[in-house]
Amino acid sequence: MADRGWHQHQAAVARLAASCSAIPAGQAVRLAKRTTNLFRARAESTAPGLDVSGLDGVIEVVPDGPDGPVAEVQGMCTYEDLVDATLPHGLVPYVVPQLRTITLGGAVTGLGIESTSFRLGLPHESVLEMDVFTGAGEVVTTRPGDDLFDAFPNSYGSLGYATRLRIKLERVPSFVALRHLRFDDAGLMAKTLAEIAAAQEHDGEPVHGLDGVSFSPGEHVLTLARWTDEPGPTSDYAG
Repeated sequence: MADRGWHQHQAAVARLAASCSAIPAGQAVRLAKRTTNLFRARAESTAPGLDVSGLDGVIEVVPDGPDGPVAEVQGMCTYEDLVDATLPHGLVPYVVPQLRTITLGGAVTGLGIESTSFRLGLPHESVLEMDVFTGAGEVVTTRPGDDLFDAFPNSYGSLGYATRLRIKLERVPSFVALRHLRFDDAGLMAKTLAEIAAAQEHDGEPVHGLDGVSFSPGEHVLTLARWTDEPGPTSDYAG
């Protein structure tokens, strides 16, 4: 996992700006990265791109600050690396995608969503501040309520790239207990889903994460997650 300090972060941003200046006028701009979460073939490009090396780590985790627990995170940091940095403090981001290599900047500009979003919102709603590298080659610091900040989610990189994001973190215990509710009727499943999302509990137990799958017209399953300190059998969804 790439841990970055503020000095390393500033040097990485300088390399990004230099790589942008080196791209010929009128040429398409792309991120020079090797990973992708697209479920389709991706053509290799030899065109020059933005150098985002060194922008893939956690700058700092602040367990107790004026805004509560927060993390200063670089835009290309994957959620896998982000959680590796926050869990030792008993903290996680408000929203953690299932795909480990999704980046924080990508989830914000691409409007991510996951099983905790019914109570904690979308990834951008836990961002307190971010630095955006714009098409003018400048880094702009922006906060909720600013035009750039409010337009950034769902902009898919058209307004720039997030180089740094300050995000709120949630305190969590050591385990996640899962319950699976099966339904034969889609209407009843949808009704139960709405009720659980509104109450944030089911059968007297809190629900911290909520997901659902329809396997066939007559087979639907809701999965309820509850944070707990109580140990039990554990599993790895990756098999």
